[in-house]
Amino acid sequence: MGIDRILIVDNDIKLLNSLKSGLDKFRQFKILTAFDGMQALAILKREKVSILVTCLRMRRMDGLELLAEVTREYPNILSIVTTSLSFPLTKDVQGDSLFSYLNKPFNHLRLHSEILKVLDCLDEINFKSGIYLTSMLPLINLERKTCLLEFSAGRDRKGFFHFDNGVICDVRCDDLADSEALEKMLFWGPGQYWFKPLPDDPAVTEFHGSLAQMLGEGDGFKDLDRKIKKR
Repeated sequence: MGIDRILIVDNDIKLLNSLKSGLDKFRQFKILTAFDGMQALAILKREKVSILVTCLRMRRMDGLELLAEVTREYPNILSIVTTSLSFPLTKDVQGDSLFSYLNKPFNHLRLHSEILKVLDCLDEINFKSGIYLTSMLPLINLERKTCLLEFSAGRDRKGFFHFDNGVICDVRCDDLADSEALEKMLFWGPGQYWFKPLPDDPAVTEFHGSLAQMLGEGDGFKDLDRKIKKR
């Protein structure tokens, strides 16, 4: 069995060099680096990568768009998301391709520990390719991204989310909309993602309440407050 290749993607060149230099000393992995999503995809085309470590905020192609591409083209790669947001993110191991979040600042020792955790879990957990909505949607919310997101979890399972500055404005799935559409898709499991151009005529439904409430359990979906946006 060959050595594991770890691809680290970040627009902070100084941090990239520091992480690579520190991890290389362990002589356990082959460390690859990229400064944005486009360069990362070029590396993925020629290298078989086991773990992707990506920052979210980058030029040209950001970390969210990179993760979406990976769910489609490289579904067996496990990912660690790094972020410099002012409050920490946490994620339980759910068995999807997005393994964990790593909050900045961190050094090579902290990243080394997280990489070992991922590799250890590979022997214990049957990971499913793709990323759960409960893993992807909070990242879009926290990054305040404006986008149209397409989600697919297999044949005849497709839905759309319209985000405005990180806020869900509309959800569509088959003949369902709003919380009913979201509730249905949450039971599909991990899937693939596409970031699409925004429509000329934006959707008119706006959710009220936090994304955390929308992704809650039980009857929380039924009790969502929402309003119709005025055109």
